Amino acid sequence: MKKILIFCSLSLLTFACSKPKNGNNPTLTIQSFNTDIVPQNSTLQATLNFTDNAGGLDSVYVLRTRLNVRGPQYQKIPYAVPKFDGQGSGEISIYLDYNYGLTFNLQAIRVPGTGQNQPDTLQLKFIVKDSKGNFSDSTTAVKNVIVLR
Repeated sequence: MKKILIFCSLSLLTFACSKPKNGNNPTLTIQSFNTDIVPQNSTLQATLNFTDNAGGLDSVYVLRTRLNVRGPQYQKIPYAVPKFDGQGSGEISIYLDYNYGLTFNLQAIRVPGTGQNQPDTLQLKFIVKDSKGNFSDSTTAVKNVIVLR
């Protein structure tokens, strides 16, 4: 009985003194996109809100997944972040260029018998990394983005 009491006390002490895992990690939420349908040779603007207690943000990663093929095609695209002078929260605008951020390395899907290309359906996720190497959880856009080809 004495051993069980000591074990329970040590377990309680360990859990009470442990730090939360997400305490120093930045957080990220998607505020808006400028459009849900992106015409050829245009730009998609994603506006993100961040909080970061551990230091300045270092980079943003866009995880782009094309959904309208057999098995999603996935690509991680890094973007640099401007200096925020130690701000703990703020807003970031990411500009996804048609040729680099949206269609790079994605072969167009032909619509049989028409000579036209099928629009791409993309799912976008965003992750930020701070200057101390901490990553946020990924945040996924609620709506998919349609890219006209």
